[in-house]
Amino acid sequence: MNLYKYLLLCCLGLLFACKKEIKPPVEPKPEPTEDDFIKGDIYDYFNKYSLWTEQIPDLDEEGRLEFVKKYSSNNNLLAALKNMTPFYAGYNGSIDRFSFLDESSADGNLSYTDGFRMDTNEGYGLYYGWGILSSSATVAYPVIFFVEGGSPAQKEGVTRGSIVYAVNEDEDITVGYNGSNLNQTDVRRVGAKLEAALEASSLKLKVETASGEEKVFTLGYEDAYEIDPVILDSVYTYPDKNIGYLAYSSFEEVWPNTHQNYIKLEEIFASFKDANIKDLILDLRYNTGGYVSTAEYLANKMVNAADDGKLMFKYVVNDYLATSSQHKASFQDVYLENRNSQLELENIYVLVTEQTASAAELLISVLKPYLNVVLIAETDRTYGKPVGFFPEEITDDVTLWVTSFKTINAGGYTDYWNGMNVDEDNIDDYIFKDFGDATENMIAKALDLAGVPKPSMRASSRKSSVTQHGAKLGIINKPRERNMLKMNN
Repeated sequence: MNLYKYLLLCCLGLLFACKKEIKPPVEPKPEPTEDDFIKGDIYDYFNKYSLWTEQIPDLDEEGRLEFVKKYSSNNNLLAALKNMTPFYAGYNGSIDRFSFLDESSADGNLSYTDGFRMDTNEGYGLYYGWGILSSSATVAYPVIFFVEGGSPAQKEGVTRGSIVYAVNEDEDITVGYNGSNLNQTDVRRVGAKLEAALEASSLKLKVETASGEEKVFTLGYEDAYEIDPVILDSVYTYPDKNIGYLAYSSFEEVWPNTHQNYIKLEEIFASFKDANIKDLILDLRYNTGGYVSTAEYLANKMVNAADDGKLMFKYVVNDYLATSSQHKASFQDVYLENRNSQLELENIYVLVTEQTASAAELLISVLKPYLNVVLIAETDRTYGKPVGFFPEEITDDVTLWVTSFKTINAGGYTDYWNGMNVDEDNIDDYIFKDFGDATENMIAKALDLAGVPKPSMRASSRKSSVTQHGAKLGIINKPRERNMLKMNN
């Protein structure tokens, strides 16, 4: 090979050896959006406040933003965070099934996207169950089992135990019954009708009341009626003792002491004192909870003066909340304050269903170490929610409520995730009779346990004769959840 060719080959080799690999330009990462930052804050506060924070990875801002970008909505992100909490066999899922987001409140009211609302409610205040009118019935009717205090229905005089025969003049509202089961096709069809009627701007009902009277009610929808949680208070008078009765629907605000709820409850407990009651029937069968402060107030009204200053309950929170200067004062131990007790109660008979939850369960729990508390249940348990929340405002339109605290009573009782055990189970919630009726099954059971004469079972004047043969076969719509809320953070 001559020198010229050799030099040419060397140059060509150097040329190809030095040629750089050309890579496509790296696309810059898109800038985080406002929604991404909101989701990042949701992640951050969930991690800070969750009772199970050790299960949530500690990510820096960049890591959080990368993580939250995977979720198309705030609620999808929250669901993913809840799924990080420990598996609980009782739910067959994550133990945190309670944390939630408020993305709807723009009017100052506490109203939530899952149908949860406090202090005020909207609609008609009506709740229905399916009921058959005799043991040989082939159809079931809607029966009103609860009318919320302060609602349009309550103001117009609609009462529990009313059988509904027509809605907006439509009488095709029964469902087939074969002696053991409801026809599910009918249930869906009629249920959809009733749901639509409860959303309309007006409602006309034709009913037969618990006393056998036929009535027609015309109601107007209200966007925000103020809830009166006292369904009924009364005293059963017997030769040897008087027994108080309080049906309470939800733990609404009682403070300050000029609040109408505070004034009303003070009057009720003063009347119980005047009647010298030793036993109280506390009807919480549809009470889904509410404010912790109201549960504390009621506990202080019910315990005896000798227990003043004793432990009511303790909080369990994560290390951040226990040491944070902003929050730790809110989670100190709570003590009874009743040195001037109006009552000297001995027994409390609590009527419960699987809807009895949260702050209602807290009240039951804190009374147990100090009084003889007897739970009388529709099934064999309450709902099971020993945990609660406080609000964290992410933006003006987004508020996060993280399952942040658990309560433990003075006897160390907690963790009733599957509901509280009860003393008397499978007692019919006899929805054909009104609150306070001494012959209604759950109330009659309480009176029997209190050792008073059984109430006379007078023949019914109702054409349906449901006082002897009626039966509840399920719930159509339930009262909205109130949970266990702290508002003083």
